[in-house]
Amino acid sequence: MFEIGTGYRFVMIEGTSDGWGEVSFTETVIATDGPLLKLESGRIINSHSSLFVTALPVTAVAATPESEAAPSETT
Repeated sequence: MFEIGTGYRFVMIEGTSDGWGEVSFTETVIATDGPLLKLESGRIINSHSSLFVTALPVTAVAATPESEAAPSETT
């Protein structure tokens, strides 16, 4: 399921004059209609297509958990 307003890193299969290959790009989903995703650029993707490989949400860099933070110095 895709969330409107969320950016995703898409991987699709694309045919070129050199053959088939994967292309990846990052876009924000602005609307959905069943398996169809409308992206911010105006591109529409069918997430049920055999050319659709994956889409992973793009998240902001997370803060370092306290357990991994540098130890504080005590005097």
